[in-house]
Amino acid sequence: MYEEIEKIIDCLKEGLKEDLTSIVFGKLNYGIGEMSEINTLKLGEYYNLLRLTNGARCDDIDLWSYSELEKNQFVLSNIQDEKESWLSIGQILYEPLIINRFNGNVYKYIVDEDSMICFGKFNFFLKNSVLGSGYCNIIPNSENDDWFLFLKKNGIISDQGSKDENPVAFKNNISATYL
Repeated sequence: MYEEIEKIIDCLKEGLKEDLTSIVFGKLNYGIGEMSEINTLKLGEYYNLLRLTNGARCDDIDLWSYSELEKNQFVLSNIQDEKESWLSIGQILYEPLIINRFNGNVYKYIVDEDSMICFGKFNFFLKNSVLGSGYCNIIPNSENDDWFLFLKKNGIISDQGSKDENPVAFKNNISATYL
């Protein structure tokens, strides 16, 4: 799946270069170089994305660059454990997007409700919810969203790419036990 994600990102980078209006809704940066093993372990699966694009803006979804990561960890103050299992990697509609470094699952952390919505493993989330038709399952009114339309325009999703009957996300209560 990683090679497929790499191809999609390369295609979208080209599309963003050609579309002068894309600065408003999309940005895929150059990837970062190799890092020490300690840093790659700390970043978990997110490191693979940083190698392809050091941060991204996909309209209502932002993925932090390496330099933005440290200053955005404050959102974890209520849930971080002694193993430092959690890493804040971005935001969806200004709600924190976090990953469990050990199992690779990605969550939207709804701070006001003290709850989480799980989107599954990072690569699945990236390919389907950020770079695919699953975007419309997590972003309200996405049919007219600039990023969603850009994905269609560049052939990443078809015109039939619309809301699934069974969305990927499901709610978890924050008080659940984390492994």
